[in-house]
Amino acid sequence: MDWKIVLDDQRKIATRPFHLGYYWQGKYRLDNPVGNEHAAIRRAKSVAYMLDHLQPNIHPQQMFLGGNEIFQAQSLPQGISQEDYDQAIKAIHSEGGFRNFTTASSHTAYDAVRLFNEGLGGLAKRTRAQAQKPGAPPISIAMDIVVQAVIRTFRRFADEIKSTHPEAAGRIAFLADGKPRDMAEAIQLLWLVFCLIYADGDRYANALARLDQYLEPYYNPEEDTLDMLCHLWTKVDGFRSVTNICIGGVKQDGTDAVNPLSFLMLKATHLVHSPYTNLSARIGPSTPDEFLLACIELIATGIGFPAIFNDNNNIKMLEKLGIPIEDARDYALFGCVEPLVPGKQVAWSDGRFSMPSAFRRAVLTLENIDTYEQLFDLFVQNMRDDMAAYAERYNNALKSQPVDTFPDPFLSAFVSDCVDRQLDINDGGAIYPRFHGVGMMGLATITDGLAAIKKLVFEEGKIDKAHLVKAIENNFENDEPLRQLLINGAPKYGNDDEYCDDIARKVVKICGEICLEQPVHGGGFLLSAMASNINNIPAGKELGATPDGRFAGMPLSDAASPSAGRDRNGPTAFVNSIVKPDYTQQSCTVVNMRFQPETLKTQDGKSTLLAIFHRFIDAGGQEMQFNVTNQQDMIDAMSHPEKAKDLIVRVSGFSEYFVRLSTDVQKDILRRTSH
Repeated sequence: MDWKIVLDDQRKIATRPFHLGYYWQGKYRLDNPVGNEHAAIRRAKSVAYMLDHLQPNIHPQQMFLGGNEIFQAQSLPQGISQEDYDQAIKAIHSEGGFRNFTTASSHTAYDAVRLFNEGLGGLAKRTRAQAQKPGAPPISIAMDIVVQAVIRTFRRFADEIKSTHPEAAGRIAFLADGKPRDMAEAIQLLWLVFCLIYADGDRYANALARLDQYLEPYYNPEEDTLDMLCHLWTKVDGFRSVTNICIGGVKQDGTDAVNPLSFLMLKATHLVHSPYTNLSARIGPSTPDEFLLACIELIATGIGFPAIFNDNNNIKMLEKLGIPIEDARDYALFGCVEPLVPGKQVAWSDGRFSMPSAFRRAVLTLENIDTYEQLFDLFVQNMRDDMAAYAERYNNALKSQPVDTFPDPFLSAFVSDCVDRQLDINDGGAIYPRFHGVGMMGLATITDGLAAIKKLVFEEGKIDKAHLVKAIENNFENDEPLRQLLINGAPKYGNDDEYCDDIARKVVKICGEICLEQPVHGGGFLLSAMASNINNIPAGKELGATPDGRFAGMPLSDAASPSAGRDRNGPTAFVNSIVKPDYTQQSCTVVNMRFQPETLKTQDGKSTLLAIFHRFIDAGGQEMQFNVTNQQDMIDAMSHPEKAKDLIVRVSGFSEYFVRLSTDVQKDILRRTSH
């Protein structure tokens, strides 16, 4: 079996536009009109029907069965017409469709440890026992229907591939009931269940979570584990969607969790070189330098992995939200950068919030404001008002998909403790509640603007209030000297200047508070997240000029990073600024830092980055990620994309091929300061 051949053939496939998971569920609904059956049971039967019809498509050189090819297709299979397909999809929508990202369908992980410990057979015994209890709720019956269908699918898949892939077939046949006994069986069970859950509903950016921990009991140094991991990474690449894989950190008892698999997963990421194996490294005081240096070696390749996450911060954050210390220590990263307790929590969701919009409205009333403190208070009140409106929209979305009519029996069956509690994952079945992150866009845009007004208007009197308001309203037309004064006449975030950094500290604190003030329908938390994905670009297009000197329509600052090009005092000053806010009340952050490739080719450069890691750990940063890219390479790629198809860059909480990004995103990356 050769993963390189699989990877090469896989990357030749442009797209798989037909979702057969949706088709088979829709066909079930067409063939079985809505009656008096409970929605959970109807949903489970449609899932079972889908599982019974999926095909075990597998490449001749593939070691592990699973991938989007089992539920997505380049063309419709024989016997299914375009009209058939369209009608089936319409049938799903006619019943309201599936839960979506906002209402918690994706950015999740099932309880892999529990599945390994009991196997599908053990899980089936639990679901059957609950389903057979007198007065069992429909969700218990539904979960049992789904689990029995998963076992049937394992057996059928094994039978259908035994002539071409006898070893894989043997593993799958055993795993239909048994617990994994070695690395290959553990990977196969983990991956195939992951893919089958993916096939059901509107799911994407699900996580493999703490993979080095889950697979460690099966590690045998005499086996070619790296080859197995490369086979798995190759199949992750085929999804062409963010799949977070978490390594390192600490165990539930607080001891260091780095193990041989942590290093092998770094190597697999380098070898397969996919932007979709979203590798996240948890680091903390006990993390050995050997592991940190191995992370730096991978970062130096330019792939953008791993992003680093500070256990000091993230464990405290989860504890503040009521997660017991043992499970807080077991957190993993989901989607791009979101920390959750894997297999025990409602799926993550998030949205975007424009802080600069609230700020700009306050600034436009500047002529009626006497002090900087009054301006700041008005900005905060505007944010509170906007957050109340945001929370109302979010809660209305949750109310629009109640559990009774939008159940999720498949995910519920594999997340603790839904089976034993006899509850849906979105109805109290999961041990821990939902986290919804509010992406607080534009921290540096706000911070730099507040610093400029505080210094140049209220302290030094260099800028007249009316003049500033008019300039902002007119997008600095014929007022470039004023704009340059705003840019160069006041401190900027990212330069280790306490004048500016203290403002950022206060803004971050207030963001955490105003989010937590809002109630969440059905329980859980609305959490501030200093992250924007790439939405700082469209949000900037919607906003007029701002007092940091930004023109109307230009991108807002990127997540928790300094404004592009404004951090000018080197990497140490950059880090000293971004660690000053207290991020233990933030669900997640994104801080982008960029290096020239030549910098990390030297021992001095690597030592500098290692020192940054230690400073980041000790001072309380939450997340950092690194682009190691040559400016001219990216400029050339924009002009000749056909010559740069393999160029990967870190975008926000994810990596992507540079030439697949929009021009606006490419330009936003180019604007970042390079060290």
